[in-house]
Amino acid sequence: MRAWLGGWALVVLLILLVRRLVDVVEVRGTSMYPTLLPGDRLLLVRQRGGPSVGQVVVAHDPRDASRELVKRVATIAARGIELRGDNPSRSTDGRTFGRVPAAAVRWRAVIRLWPRRRFGRLAPPPPPDAAGGEAACAFPEALVAGAD
Repeated sequence: MRAWLGGWALVVLLILLVRRLVDVVEVRGTSMYPTLLPGDRLLLVRQRGGPSVGQVVVAHDPRDASRELVKRVATIAARGIELRGDNPSRSTDGRTFGRVPAAAVRWRAVIRLWPRRRFGRLAPPPPPDAAGGEAACAFPEALVAGAD
């Protein structure tokens, strides 16, 4: 009986330890398109030390602490970290709410777990458009010319 209880205690301890070091999150919204799509599930690891530019991270939303944001680290400065979505026309990010403190970045995405056909490492950030800036519209088909 004691061995059985000891075995279960070890399993519970390991689950609690792993839960504090890794997590899974589901992507909602299109702010990280084309890298991430709604419904993608990401394996996260606890952020140790500061994040690096280009990493996809999960941070507390500075406008609502009960929400978390999946964004890419754009810049790191003494004043904080700027987070941006890969889809500028659909992302509320550092251009709206400014920099976040480094402590707000708690998780780093390491791999896409789901859907299976997209399983694997996350793509690097998309390049800026040919003019050297961000795309004005990520969905050209959404542009509407003047009415007749």
